[in-house]
Order: sequence, then structure tokens, then C-alpha cells
Amino acid sequence: MKRFLEFAFVSLVSVIITLQYTKHDNQPVDGGKPNSFQSNAGMIDTWKKDISESFDEAEIKIYNITPTPDVVGPHEDPAKCICKGSGVIRQGDGHTTPCPYHSKEFSKPLITLED
Repeated sequence: MKRFLEFAFVSLVSVIITLQYTKHDNQPVDGGKPNSFQSNAGMIDTWKKDISESFDEAEIKIYNITPTPDVVGPHEDPAKCICKGSGVIRQGDGHTTPCPYHSKEFSKPLITLED
């Protein structure tokens, strides 16, 4: 009988602890709907922008350096494009790939439609 009571007590405590840790808290995040990614997507973008600006400000104040802008990929404007208008993108490991905007290789349509 004593073993049965011990087993029942340990099982009850285990169930209570499990339920406590797996309990879903349906409190809204900053006024959004509970568990709704759609309502929080705008806030996430705002937070990301604020965090990026904070890191840039900290680099200026603490390290006394001007932060380098994030690496940008291909862009229609040659001045903003990572290839600088050359049509060739040099990758980190040294190999090159054609730029989708400025390479002559991509000037032809990729798909030819037949009549």
C-alpha cells in the first residue's frame, strides 16, 4: 500500500509540474491578438529597425567609428548594386556569379514562349 501511495504522489507531482510548464499564456503582446503573427508582424519590423539604429548609435558613441552599412544584394541602380555596375558579383569564398541586373548573361529572357 505504501508503494502505491508513493507512486501516486510522484505521478501527481509530475503531472502538476508538466502542466505548469506547458501552460499556454494567452496574454496579448503589446495590444495584439493572442497567438497572432499577423498582428505582431508590424511591431517586429519596428523593433528590428529600432535595434539596428541603437547598435549604430552605440558604435558611434563607444567605438568612435562610423558603422558600415549592411551588405546589400543586387539592385537595379548600379550605384547601389553589389556589383557596382560591372555585372559580376564576387562571393565571399572568391568565386564570381553574374549579376541578375547588370550581367549580359541575364539580358536575354530566361523563358521563350512559343505561339
